[in-house]
Amino acid sequence: MSVQTRPDQATTSPHQRQRLILFVAVGVIGAILAIYGIHRAASAGKVIGSVTVGDVELGGLTSDQAATAAVGLETRLIEERAPFQVNEQPLELEPQSIGFDLDENDIARRAMLIGREGNAFEQFGWWLGHIFTPVELPLQATLDSAALETVLTSWDELAVGNPPFEGGVELAGTVPHAVYPRAGEYIDRSVAPSLILASLSELTRTTTTLPTTIHIPTMTNADIDAAVVTTEEILSDPIQLINAEQERTLTFSPEQLASALIVTVDSQGVIFGFDEERVNGLLDDVRADLEEAPVDATFSVGDFRVSVIPGRKGTLIDTRQTIDQMLAASQSSGRNGFLPIVEGADPETTTEELEALNIHHLVSQFTTYYDPNQPRVTNIQLIADETDGALLRPGQTFSLNEYVGERTLEEGYVEAPGIEGGELVPSVGGGTSQFTTTLYNAVFWGGYQDVSHKPHSFYFSRYPLGIEATLFFPEPDLKFRNNTNSGLLIKTSYTDTSITVRIYGDNDGRFLRGEQRGGETTIRVVESGGAGARKVEATTTEPHSYTEPPDPLIRGNPELGINESETVQTAAQGFTVEVTRRITVGDDVTERTWVVRYSPRREITEVAPCKVNNSCPTTTTTTTTTTTPSTTQPPTTTAN
Repeated sequence: MSVQTRPDQATTSPHQRQRLILFVAVGVIGAILAIYGIHRAASAGKVIGSVTVGDVELGGLTSDQAATAAVGLETRLIEERAPFQVNEQPLELEPQSIGFDLDENDIARRAMLIGREGNAFEQFGWWLGHIFTPVELPLQATLDSAALETVLTSWDELAVGNPPFEGGVELAGTVPHAVYPRAGEYIDRSVAPSLILASLSELTRTTTTLPTTIHIPTMTNADIDAAVVTTEEILSDPIQLINAEQERTLTFSPEQLASALIVTVDSQGVIFGFDEERVNGLLDDVRADLEEAPVDATFSVGDFRVSVIPGRKGTLIDTRQTIDQMLAASQSSGRNGFLPIVEGADPETTTEELEALNIHHLVSQFTTYYDPNQPRVTNIQLIADETDGALLRPGQTFSLNEYVGERTLEEGYVEAPGIEGGELVPSVGGGTSQFTTTLYNAVFWGGYQDVSHKPHSFYFSRYPLGIEATLFFPEPDLKFRNNTNSGLLIKTSYTDTSITVRIYGDNDGRFLRGEQRGGETTIRVVESGGAGARKVEATTTEPHSYTEPPDPLIRGNPELGINESETVQTAAQGFTVEVTRRITVGDDVTERTWVVRYSPRREITEVAPCKVNNSCPTTTTTTTTTTTPSTTQPPTTTAN
């Protein structure tokens, strides 16, 4: 029996089914490609997909916005102290004290590369695999190794207290005594830096234990005994240095030799030498008869022009050669050496050197203002005095921290408010950031190369919006490079209410003068200069991306009565600006943009301690000195 199928019940042939599957597949692929195209078009100039760094979402942000977000992350990481432990001794570390730094521009660059590397097929494949999968960007931070070593050394003394010792030679008058090597313990430098960096890179920090290690000295008792024998030989008898031409002989007694002798013992061996400062002291008695000190060439600085005052050659005893001769004579059988007297000795700074720098005129000048008779003014004026006269040769980089060193009470710096951990607290050298900002503006408007600077965490209207820099030791620092063909001379001056920095060099006669007064930046071109002058222009955006301050903090102050309170820090919004500097030399234009993010400022109010935990006796009257803060937008920086 045969079965007949009606036309409306006809089955689909295999060929038809294949065509249908192919049609559906092409449709699906087309839809995916269309979605991919739409997504890539929407992501043009933005971070693709969900990309995070720390707890910050970067997806959908532009490069500048991603950099701004990274600055915010860095601010939070820097403001919180990190807990550590060594031999059960609790320790705390302030991240900025060891130069903890996130490169926000590198973070933005790496975020923008995600999904864009490789050819078109590779990018499409990445998109298919990650469209619903977040990408976590590794947090790459750096530390200042020298600053970290300083901290670790102090922690060795505080928490370990049993340092290794390679041995040494001690003097009792002219008699040497052996101090033998001993094993000891210190924080393990092979792992501590990575552990510290990892801890500082965490948003939620727990106590990190730093391991210690035992060090066995390289030097032996026999090595120290041999050093004692050599020391005895050096101090055995007087030595003589003779200059026959000058008919002078200097004799150094064993006691004088011992006062200047340096015996250095380390893992590499034993080094003998004489201290240059002490030898200079021993030579002081004869310098008046033998020397005519050379005179340094100097600059004569006018209101605009600079000229060179010539130096003069002289006659000197060469101290370093004297030290070499002393060491050789003290270890020779005759115990005699040559007294090096140099006639026609050049001064440290010669006329030819200064003239070759081509420093001709004032290039840029900037002034900021402060209230008189405040502790911070002492610090501002002291760091200005220390920086006055700094000279940079072409291509040389200037570091303010390296040039003036750490600010200490011994140097005359005093306590004044400074930002630490998101709060204004008394700090030795507080206020020096105002000088730093003034110097930075002279550098900025002079067209010199910005190597590194860090704006304040909070915005202060006494500083130009976005164009400012803070200072701490050893970081953050202000560094800039003299990227011109002439030298650069820094001169400073101040009054009871202002600080001024002037930079002299050669900009084909062009001169800018600026100041920050009343919350407004003013730049005026005093001399336009020639065709080869660097012309500096800058713009600062309106503040945007505002962030609200944290909840107010109320804390106890035992010096306040029950009915008293004091607002020690008012609240303010955080925000972001972008600063763009454009430098034009003829037809050549260079441009750079800095993203500056200011943190929100938390209101802090102090009250009697019993008020914090509601344990005060019942009162019927309350008097308060608290003022209600307001959060307002900062003034816009203008330049004209």
